[in-house]
Amino acid sequence: MVSGLRKTPRLIQYNAGTTNLLILFKEGGINAFFNIPANELFNESISLDHLAEISFLEDQLGNAQDNDQCIAIAEKFLLQQFRSSSTDLLIKEATSAIRQQQGNLSITQLASSLYISQDAFEKRFRKVIGTTPKQFATLVRMQAIVKSPVPKDLTNLALEAGYFDQAHFNKAFKQFTGLTPSGFFKSPPQW
Repeated sequence: MVSGLRKTPRLIQYNAGTTNLLILFKEGGINAFFNIPANELFNESISLDHLAEISFLEDQLGNAQDNDQCIAIAEKFLLQQFRSSSTDLLIKEATSAIRQQQGNLSITQLASSLYISQDAFEKRFRKVIGTTPKQFATLVRMQAIVKSPVPKDLTNLALEAGYFDQAHFNKAFKQFTGLTPSGFFKSPPQW
């Protein structure tokens, strides 16, 4: 299965005796391996066999002796899929800036600093990354929050993350994690 960026939580359950292998591409990275625009995968999942012939891969993984062998098989498969593609340096610079600021920045100012119109920037960003710069910044911001140590004060956490009030923070946080901030930080980490 291939899944794109998501703005909502997703729980995947496996049957007893099954294993999984997760490959996490950096933003825009899937473009080098599969011929699908990243924006078509936003909030979506499709079967890998829609993108590549995988029956041989499934057989090899099923016969693998251990995790190291599974990883080697997956690496070989991806190297066979690799397509030489040029990196969009403007979008790479934009994602780097968003990550550096932990998603807490003005997208309008970012586009201006990159000398590109907001419309052209959003169109280009969506094609490469799979979502708008604003939504990507929100995802980056939420990732930074859930990876942070358990906060003493959720209001301060919300303000430090760039939210103007607790209500907006709570709504965005619950949409991303499926839990309220207090519920999330009380439960054992699942991330």
